[in-house]
Amino acid sequence: MVFRALNRTCPDSVPPEALATLQNRFRLDLKRNLLYAKELFRLLDLFDLAGIQAIPFKGPVLAWSIYETPGLRFVSDLDLFVPQRDIGRAIDLLTSTGYRPFGPPIGLRFLLDSGQSILRRPDGGFAVDLHWRLVAAHFSPLDDAELRSRLAPVDMAGRRTPTFCPDDLFAFLCAHGAIHGWDSLLNVCDLARLIDACPLDWDAILSRAERQCMSRIVSLGLCLTQDLLGSNLPPEIASHIRADSRLAALASSVCKRLQDGGQAGLREQFSLKLHLMEGSGRKLRFLWYHLRFSSLKSLADAFHLA
Repeated sequence: MVFRALNRTCPDSVPPEALATLQNRFRLDLKRNLLYAKELFRLLDLFDLAGIQAIPFKGPVLAWSIYETPGLRFVSDLDLFVPQRDIGRAIDLLTSTGYRPFGPPIGLRFLLDSGQSILRRPDGGFAVDLHWRLVAAHFSPLDDAELRSRLAPVDMAGRRTPTFCPDDLFAFLCAHGAIHGWDSLLNVCDLARLIDACPLDWDAILSRAERQCMSRIVSLGLCLTQDLLGSNLPPEIASHIRADSRLAALASSVCKRLQDGGQAGLREQFSLKLHLMEGSGRKLRFLWYHLRFSSLKSLADAFHLA
């Protein structure tokens, strides 16, 4: 993205060797993304033959659907969303094609509430995040079945593929950024590009967020896109997200950290996520999970080291 911006606006002001380095990175990312898209299509065909509905999201889907050119978004893995009842078969299918599970055993991952299983190729070529839950249950109550009922096709490298509709993708990206403590500018860029590239039903997004106790999560995402990247939000939406002074302070803190290039520590991530919880019941569940997680994580680390 830096290369595209500089090359369009002031290429003569950039040292030639620096511009060439950026251009080479851009080309390498585009080549990498094409390889990941090809692998994604291969896996989707395998899942279709096995009768497993696998929904791709993030990665190549975002690179092709909301960015001007797929080389603008770095792709590091493939994310597939499958029904929980099919997770065992899905893992078996991937292992039959050369992938190997990474991390603790599947039973322990269920206890850890991560909602995903990571598999990698031994040659380091590709990685797949297999999700049976989009966001950890202790953090966000996104209704997976509801999201499946509103799938929409996108054009990706010449192939039409069903994925989450723009409104649901927006809610997911807000939750995904929040659960990772908004530790990467990439997450903010994805959200800002979605706002620019797709018509969004703001009334539906805000009403669902309120019903699912995600209003703060969504509002924080909107604050970050506007403050960091200047997203052009409707006036009523801009006013809505500024109504909570505590949320504005939280957004200001995240913006400063991202602008300084810093990473959120565990304490800061925990505090941010706790502030985003709505209702005493949600907060208690969140705290209970972290108390349980501390002991289960030690067990998971032991399996990983073994």
